[in-house]
Amino acid sequence: MKRTFLLLLTILLCTAAGAQQRFSCDFKMVDNASGKTIAAGTGYVQDDCYRIETDWVQVWCNGKDRWIYSPGSDELVIETNDVSFLKDITINRAEGDKAEVKYGDYTISLTKIREVAEPWSGTFFIIDPDRFGENTIITDLR
Repeated sequence: MKRTFLLLLTILLCTAAGAQQRFSCDFKMVDNASGKTIAAGTGYVQDDCYRIETDWVQVWCNGKDRWIYSPGSDELVIETNDVSFLKDITINRAEGDKAEVKYGDYTISLTKIREVAEPWSGTFFIIDPDRFGENTIITDLR
């Protein structure tokens, strides 16, 4: 499951590098072998910060640290943001508001890429672990 998180983050980071510095988009990640959708949701990118929202995971990154929350297991993992895997990414840019990213056995389609004029506040890309209840499992790997 962690690999899936990294793939989702990759699509947003790569698109940011080749497109606008501040944007939001919808995405869908498909396993090429089975044709099954692995994940779908919305992403937000501002410089080296990003935020990903799906039905089963939420990710916040302020460029330095990354918070991954799984509502199903009520678990929050905090880790250093490592993007060393970016060298293995292939970006196939399509037209205007669409892009496609390939990584290993996966294809990630981005749609509705929207440039954002006004910057989000820094807190948009940070989650406060204290906002979670006492039953939330919090693992800090930094």
